[in-house]
Amino acid sequence: MTLASPETVPGVFAGVARATPGAVAVEDDQERLTYAELDRRSTALARVIVDRGCAGGFVGVLLGRSTRTVVALLAVLKAGAAYVPLDPAYPRARLLDMVERCGVKLVLTSADAPMRIDVDLILVDEERHDEATAPFAAPERQPADPAYVMFTSGTTGRPKAVVVSHHSIVNLATGADYVELGPARTMLQFAPISFDASTFEIWGALLNGARLVVAPDDLLGSDRLGELLTRHRVDTMWLTSALFHQVVDVDLRALDPVTQLLSGGDVLSADHVRRALAAVPGRVVVNGYGPTETTTFACCHRVSTVEEAGHPLPIGRAIPGARLWIMDERGEPVPEGDPGELWIAGAGVSLGYLEDPTETDRRFVPEPGRPESRAYRSGDLVRRRGDGLLEFLGRIDDQVKVRGYRIEPAEVEAALVEQPTVHRAVVTAQELRPGDKRLVAYLVLAPGAELRVPELRRALAARLPAHLVPARYVAMDDLPVTRNGKADRRALPVPTWRGGQG
Repeated sequence: MTLASPETVPGVFAGVARATPGAVAVEDDQERLTYAELDRRSTALARVIVDRGCAGGFVGVLLGRSTRTVVALLAVLKAGAAYVPLDPAYPRARLLDMVERCGVKLVLTSADAPMRIDVDLILVDEERHDEATAPFAAPERQPADPAYVMFTSGTTGRPKAVVVSHHSIVNLATGADYVELGPARTMLQFAPISFDASTFEIWGALLNGARLVVAPDDLLGSDRLGELLTRHRVDTMWLTSALFHQVVDVDLRALDPVTQLLSGGDVLSADHVRRALAAVPGRVVVNGYGPTETTTFACCHRVSTVEEAGHPLPIGRAIPGARLWIMDERGEPVPEGDPGELWIAGAGVSLGYLEDPTETDRRFVPEPGRPESRAYRSGDLVRRRGDGLLEFLGRIDDQVKVRGYRIEPAEVEAALVEQPTVHRAVVTAQELRPGDKRLVAYLVLAPGAELRVPELRRALAARLPAHLVPARYVAMDDLPVTRNGKADRRALPVPTWRGGQG
């Protein structure tokens, strides 16, 4: 096999596999693979991908969480391609759009979730690839080459395709100073592969010789989390802030085995952090912040004592390889302590949006003082405290985060106004309970139309992922507007959450 560049994901993984071939790399409830076995299986599958003519380009991965999914992701990268995570829970129309936009010609999937479209398929649970064939000549890849495409909610009503390089993944996975990663650690892979937290979970474990435990797809919301963490001796995991709050409130003891608990995706409650720290002596909680465009994390705040968990909880300092700027509306640094937009530069900045140079140029701008480097304009309002830590103040625009997913309301609004009963729509996030945000759709119905929530939900579910389907629908005679004619989201009524379908 041709040796990959040491600064690519396969290159770093190859070094770990050579150093610890017999150590467990990944396991789920069905099987366990050592680093040597994962290396051989992924190489065998990579050979098939190359033989199908898909070296380079983009390869879809339509699989739920399992060891075979990890094999597939590594195989795509070994084949010199970039993977496109396709969530089996997404509507078929959404998956078709993702495949078409990326020019995907090959999809790795399973017999229970085939793509019924005109692309080549590899059923990874049925194919048995010969691991003893001639040496595999892996296509040469460079650190700046694409490694994956992750779709985020888009301001134009279409999701944006973020292209992330090998270099950005390697920086995230191997440079962490906010968490301990290594052969002695066991990481839970809990996020869907279509969610960028999976980048940290999978490659943070495998590029450091840790053991990766893959949670079953049906674990979310079940009462089996504690049993799984205990049985697999998981000591490191990531949760969205909403799920973190929920677990702490409902079953804090389920997290007993976890000594390194990372959370983020929305504002983290200091009270919940204090309770999590008090429950297990020596536990560390990490508040992680970062857009998909900057490869999962851009800054983190590590808390190890109850006394450190003050309110509001900061988002911390730049992770290794990242550089943070706080800028005013003119693109100039703000005075120390003043609020401003967070610009993120450094190794984690992605390659931009696929086939969208206009939006790429708008959001990825020259870094101050380094015209050869790019910074990502996050759209988040922050300020630097006197102790040097960043404090998150909210969104500059209307973008919201719900259960860890970053959502552009315009995408949901575009889907709503396509329905014949909806004349106008505004979507925002409201709190069901403290720390638990849900999407709410405010609608002006077409003349003579009635609000039929089940029909609207079915229509949206046919084209949007579940996290983009609003939880409540409020019919209004008209939508409030600001003096400049924009929808006045602050003037929208808070819905009633008890009972009912609306």
